[in-house]
Amino acid sequence: MADDLMKTALATWAAKDLPARLLASQVAKLLNCSTDDVAILASAGKLHALGKPKPNAVKFFSAIELIALLADPDWLDEATKTITQYWRRKNAQRNGVAAPKGDESAGAANGRPHIN
Repeated sequence: MADDLMKTALATWAAKDLPARLLASQVAKLLNCSTDDVAILASAGKLHALGKPKPNAVKFFSAIELIALLADPDWLDEATKTITQYWRRKNAQRNGVAAPKGDESAGAANGRPHIN
């Protein structure tokens, strides 16, 4: 992490009075998403749990690392795309529709091609 970014992350962490280790529900609140979305990001390698927790164990995440990631617009964009693609595939499977491949358009989410 860049030195300036680390200083900013530490200052933000101190100002927010956050614990050093965050639960998935706390991470979800900071990301404005669900705890399911946090699990999706962790599975995709976008978030890293502390230690080496077993699959069914409670996961903790570093507050400092998360604040640094929140300051990165590129990471936020990738995280949003990862969550969107996961739910698009999941909904397509549930509805018996072939999952769209690489189509980021809004129409593809409901199984219809996007028309301009």
